[in-house]
Amino acid sequence: MLLVLSLSALVTAAPDERWFPVTGVVGFTAQVQPTGTPTLGLDVQVLAPFGVPRRAEASSERADGFVFALGGRGFFGPTPWPNCDWCLTRLAVGPSLRAGYATSSVASLRRIPDFAVWIQASPLYVLERLPDAPLMPGGSRSTLGVRVDLGFGAFWWTRQVLRMLGIIVEEGATQVGLISLPLFGLGFINHVGLSWEYSGASVSSAAHRFGVTLGASL
Repeated sequence: MLLVLSLSALVTAAPDERWFPVTGVVGFTAQVQPTGTPTLGLDVQVLAPFGVPRRAEASSERADGFVFALGGRGFFGPTPWPNCDWCLTRLAVGPSLRAGYATSSVASLRRIPDFAVWIQASPLYVLERLPDAPLMPGGSRSTLGVRVDLGFGAFWWTRQVLRMLGIIVEEGATQVGLISLPLFGLGFINHVGLSWEYSGASVSSAAHRFGVTLGASL
């Protein structure tokens, strides 16, 4: 019922009253199996959100509301393998369904949330590849899996950092280069996520993986 009401509000809302039409995450993910085997890689997500921010009062500058999103994701990274450190590569792709809650300061930056928290589920197609070696034949094998994420995004932090950099540049500080370049990069680190993943046997054995993602989100 909640999803039906949200979609009805979306259809009747003017375009400038909806959340920004695209959301995504680009982040570095570190996963670990219960056996201690790590996997490191790049995680990319692109989704289309459905939801309408609500104002508590007509004169209020803030708005919030539930957000649903559909899209896709991809992960690529290496993992250690006996006699061949970090040579097993792992690719995981699949659709994603997200449900979350977002809040926005409409007066300062309309339709882009200040903060958002969500849970996301993704069925996965997993492909693992091991390169050929003199004493160990390589090859690729695929399997299926599932991943569930709990994520938090704070675009408010990015906006505040960019505003601060604008003040630094405007004042013509002599330390602009030393201060602004590291701060500019740090300003886009606004997403943290926790994940659980399970996939069947391919090159490696079937396993649970628990991970942390840190990166940029919108």
